[in-house]
Amino acid sequence: MFKASVNQRHTFDIDSKNVNKEPVSFDCQLLPNGTYHIILNNQSISAEVIDIDYNNKSVNLLLDKQKFSVQIEDDFDMLLSKMGMDKQAADKVYEIKSPMPGLVLEIKVKEGNHVEEGQPLMVLEAMKMENVIASPNEGVVSKVEVEVQQKVDKNHVLIRFV
Repeated sequence: MFKASVNQRHTFDIDSKNVNKEPVSFDCQLLPNGTYHIILNNQSISAEVIDIDYNNKSVNLLLDKQKFSVQIEDDFDMLLSKMGMDKQAADKVYEIKSPMPGLVLEIKVKEGNHVEEGQPLMVLEAMKMENVIASPNEGVVSKVEVEVQQKVDKNHVLIRFV
């Protein structure tokens, strides 16, 4: 079983002979020019693969000269999503910890601030070097756990996100 999301607007459940539990008749042939000829439920479709992103399981297609972006989820992806462990949830960081012992020199955000990925959050001095701590993702600061001139140990929570 697969799930295909087309242009982030339409979702289809696909198994070997059905789409959204409806039977389909499907045939596909690769043509010498690198395009595909598809027959779907007795309808002829010309298809060309624009690009494929294997890591994100997505493909951009031209179907009868119309562009479509298709995102694929397999059984494993759907299970992770159901458990709340999908890639988007896994990539979201909810707290910033100190990467090393140091001294907080400057805090550039306040509680409630919306931050962008890569935005500087604070400056931490460690081993006589200033280190800018940047946001790993977009989010809203829920709590700043430190103050300027506070000494922190490695893995000390510095900032929390909503």
